Amino acid sequence: MELPHETCNGINNDRNGGTSSLGLCTGTDPLNWTVAADSLKGSHLDEVKRMIDEYRRRVVKLGGESLTIGQVTAIAAHDSGVKVELAEAARAGVKASSDWVMDSMMKGTDSYGVTTGFGATSHRRTKQGGALQKELIRFLNSGIFGNGTESSHTLPHSATRAAMLVRVNTLLQGYSGIRFEILETITKFLNHNITPCLPLRGTITASGDLVPLSYIAGLLTGRPNSKAVGPNGQVVNPTEAFNLAGVTGGFFELQPKEGLALVNGTAVGSGLAATVLFEANILAIMSEVLSAIFAEVMNGKPEFTDHLTHKLKHHPGQIEAAAIMEHILDGSSYVKAAQKLHETDPLQKPKQDRYALRTSPQWLGPQIEVIRAATKMIEREINSVNDNPLIDVSRNKALHGGNFQGTPIGVSMDNTRLAIASIGKLMFAQFSELVNDFYNNGLPSNLTGGRNPSLDYGFKGAEIAMASYCSELQFLANPVTNHVQSAEQHNQDVNSLGLISSRKTAEAVDILKLMSSTFLVALCQAIDLRHLEENLKNTVKNTVSQVAKRVLTMGVNGELHPSRFCEKDLIKVVDREYVFAYIDDPCSASYPLMQKLRQVLVDHALDNGDREKNSTTSIFQKIGAFEDELKTLLPKEVEITRTELESGNAAIPNRIKECRSYPLYKIVREEIGTSLLTGEKVRSPGEEFDKVFAAMCEGKLIDPMLECLKEWNGAPLPIC
Repeated sequence: MELPHETCNGINNDRNGGTSSLGLCTGTDPLNWTVAADSLKGSHLDEVKRMIDEYRRRVVKLGGESLTIGQVTAIAAHDSGVKVELAEAARAGVKASSDWVMDSMMKGTDSYGVTTGFGATSHRRTKQGGALQKELIRFLNSGIFGNGTESSHTLPHSATRAAMLVRVNTLLQGYSGIRFEILETITKFLNHNITPCLPLRGTITASGDLVPLSYIAGLLTGRPNSKAVGPNGQVVNPTEAFNLAGVTGGFFELQPKEGLALVNGTAVGSGLAATVLFEANILAIMSEVLSAIFAEVMNGKPEFTDHLTHKLKHHPGQIEAAAIMEHILDGSSYVKAAQKLHETDPLQKPKQDRYALRTSPQWLGPQIEVIRAATKMIEREINSVNDNPLIDVSRNKALHGGNFQGTPIGVSMDNTRLAIASIGKLMFAQFSELVNDFYNNGLPSNLTGGRNPSLDYGFKGAEIAMASYCSELQFLANPVTNHVQSAEQHNQDVNSLGLISSRKTAEAVDILKLMSSTFLVALCQAIDLRHLEENLKNTVKNTVSQVAKRVLTMGVNGELHPSRFCEKDLIKVVDREYVFAYIDDPCSASYPLMQKLRQVLVDHALDNGDREKNSTTSIFQKIGAFEDELKTLLPKEVEITRTELESGNAAIPNRIKECRSYPLYKIVREEIGTSLLTGEKVRSPGEEFDKVFAAMCEGKLIDPMLECLKEWNGAPLPIC
């Protein structure tokens, strides 16, 4: 993300040379609204693609101004293989601010945190600048790790790496009064996978993330209580950490202001927020694709994606969500088959699909807009200078302000968490429709795939789990930022709670991944059940037709029989009846197929008039023979069809291969190695969900998801 480069009183801003202030007093966009608006140009999908591309690059070059969500996540997620490089051009500016602090100290200039105490006790004074920094780190080392107990209170490894990267990016800008060598050492820790142990809790992200960041400073200064995790997962002390990272010269003796520069910033909250938003953006796209697949397997009506509907609503997130779903559904084999069914039998299902399908673009669109806005807010924050005081070398002064207040983090994370909860709610509503045979347009109850539904309860347990996930997600949607407590002797009387909100949003993202994994497996189950349904229906139609021709065409003496006209209506019954309503015992008199086939013959017999009195022309007398023949033949044919499908030799191929959504199905079934779940197998649903969840956490679903959209040109289909 490139920040605006402006001028002030005709003097060009040079961050690295330390010769002038940020040029924000004049220029074409002094309030930054234009650059903020410009950052939202283009589609959300394109932005996510750029994010993924940045994530996959092998080098992250830090200069203070252009760090991205994808780069932060790359460093957080990869212990090796991705390197951090510092812009050499930043060295001069960093040195200038460090020199200014030392010079001002020598001149007796009174500066907060350099000659004064901290926070509410800043009325105290000292000339022992180095000792003051040492004490700052000591008293801020107030976290609890819970070592040796059942619960760990250590910040996750990835979040710490993100925080280190973001803090270095801030300090590189040359407004913090710290030596470049300290930044180089933190970078060496990152590149050698040396990760300081930071406490999970204990920060309110106002005056920055003081407590957790003080443990990075503790490692740099060799505090005896400091620990780090080495490249092989071993716990190391500061001496071992320095040796493993190849840092020579011993621990740092902090100069005036350097301790404050290390701890007085928002890097832990914003670093974690960056990684959370990387996941949230991908999950938002995934929810659009899954909604389209849901429409496919539900025999949905694609009219809900028509561009005019969404253009009239004006919201870009909704318009894009609808266009993405429209693209996937356009040309879908499922949609073509469903349209044919809706035309020939318009009363088989409601005129309109239920809200979880029909209004999914309207539901998802605002969530995507919220997540996108939050992403931009966090990208601004990770490129900001957010400590206090700020050293303005050009004006020879230290500016005392409050950029350490992490409100952008708390607010953006609360909003993101609410959006994630809404996505999860939609997903649960869709899942509930999918497993309910009152609503799923012919799929079996609980998506059972076995031969005996009395011993196969399919996704019943999964629906209970999904309800649990959704409930927890809804609880997490409650805001963190309205629980502020006045802290530090009422000096920090308002505070952002940024890291707390980031942590809760990370939990929400994890739960949404659980839901997405479960839902994706259920959709693949539904796809296979539609394949089974189509093959079974074809078998039933062929068998009924064969029996009708054999039994109903001719009389006992070889003459044409009036019952021969029944075949067409018998086939209509098969077409209209949901296969899974009878297929476990297709010839059962208590199931609808046999009842309705008999009703066709009875209706024809009633229309047969006086010919029913003659045994040679009576249709009634054919009913028993027809049913007996069907009972003999149909169960065998059904079992043959099932067996052929299970062995990969189905007569009718799976429609999913003709759909743009196929790449996701393919990876779930082929690479991840899941299959149709039935009560006849030992394998449980949770085992399959776990495989997909692991693949999702490893990023293996990203490319198949994007492949579903590779042909999309970024625009809706023309209105015509």
